[in-house]
Amino acid sequence: MRSSIHVSRTLLAGVLAPGLVWAGATYDQARVVDVQPMYQSVTHTVPREVCQEQRVQTGAGGGQSPVPPLLGAVIGGVAGNAVSNKNQPVGAAIGAVLGGAIGYDIARRNARPPYVTYGTQEVCTTVQDTYEEQQLSGYRVRYEYLGQTYAAVTRNHPGDTVRVRVDVSPAF
Repeated sequence: MRSSIHVSRTLLAGVLAPGLVWAGATYDQARVVDVQPMYQSVTHTVPREVCQEQRVQTGAGGGQSPVPPLLGAVIGGVAGNAVSNKNQPVGAAIGAVLGGAIGYDIARRNARPPYVTYGTQEVCTTVQDTYEEQQLSGYRVRYEYLGQTYAAVTRNHPGDTVRVRVDVSPAF
């Protein structure tokens, strides 16, 4: 009795779900009829250092010194204070003005002509060079299987044939 129930279940499964019993996928080879490479534009940026010699000021000098008028004002103030009655600010002030004027005149006569010195210095900056190139992105493949032509995109060159998956399922 047990074996007849087992056989009946198997037959019932085959009758109710025949697609499950016979359906499945198999693999085959299809002939490649055309392969076209596909490209995409890619932009690259590369840093580059650019250096050049530039003229720069390295020093300056000459001209009139501020020391003689200041020194003259101090000496004149002391002398004016000594000549006038002690602790008279007017005498010190007049002496400072006269001493400053004399010091200025001395500084002007002894002044060297002003000058500026220059030198060269290398100055570098970074610039970005940009270039574009075409990179291979894949292949557009046309292949033939059982008299029908199909198309696909692949990463690698397929060669003379491509592997295809064939699905078989009932049509009811």
